[in-house]
Parts: sequence; structure tokens; C-alpha cells
Amino acid sequence: MEGETVWVDVARCTGCAACVEACAAGAIRLVDGTARVDDEMCTGCRACVDACPEGAIQPVVQGELVAAPQRPAPTIYRPQPLAQSVAAGLAVASVGVLAKTAGALARAVGRWLARPPANAGMGASVTPPAEQGRGGGRGGRRGRHRHRGG
Repeated sequence: MEGETVWVDVARCTGCAACVEACAAGAIRLVDGTARVDDEMCTGCRACVDACPEGAIQPVVQGELVAAPQRPAPTIYRPQPLAQSVAAGLAVASVGVLAKTAGALARAVGRWLARPPANAGMGASVTPPAEQGRGGGRGGRRGRHRHRGG
């Protein structure tokens, strides 16, 4: 083996066999529609690297390890104790406010329902205001003030 060996990226290889035709040493063959390189026969001439239209054949770089670029860790929201206690406090306070408001509303409705009607107990007949005559009964200015003079 004179040069560098090559490897096949099976995800990119389409099985077009362009590399098989380009290899003078006969080190490449198709297995199940994917190129396979026989490392014992490969001379490292890189003719297959240049012939591959998909870029599926790449030279093996020996003696140099290149680390993959670091990806930032995903950010996961974890509520802190303060946020949890504030949220719990708001929930408890909201329930308390709702309970007080409901109690006050129930008392107000109860008082309103317990009120006697405005004309109950007077013994007067109920006539709509349109049928009462002007100045009749005790209403009006004359009914509220004493009449002076003749």
C-alpha cells in the first residue's frame, strides 16, 4: 500500500459504480448496492475519490484525530425554589380572594332577596303612575305643606 486508504460513506453512496470503474487496482466492488473497499488491495491512488459524484469516498487521514465541534447543551427550564414558592403563594392567595368575594356576593344577594317589596304593608292599592292624576292623593307640593289661608 503506497498512499492513503479510503473509506466509503454508506449514507451517501448511491451504488453508481463510478468508483469501481476508476479503481485501477480493483480494490472496490459493489455489495448490496454499496461500494466496499478492500484495504489489502487498495494502493491509495485516490482515483476513486475523484471519480465519486456523491463524494461518498473519502481519504482516511491517519495520525490526526479531530474532535467533532461541541454543540451547546440544550436549555431545559427548571423552576427554581423561589419561583415555585411564588407560584404556590399566588395560587393560595387567589383561592382566598375568590372565597372572600363569593362570600360577600352571597351575603349581598341574601340581603336583597330578604328585603320586603317597596309597597308591602302599606295597604294601598297599586296603581301605575300613569293612571294617578296630577295633584291627587298626598303627593305634590300641596300635600307636603300646610295650606295657609282660606
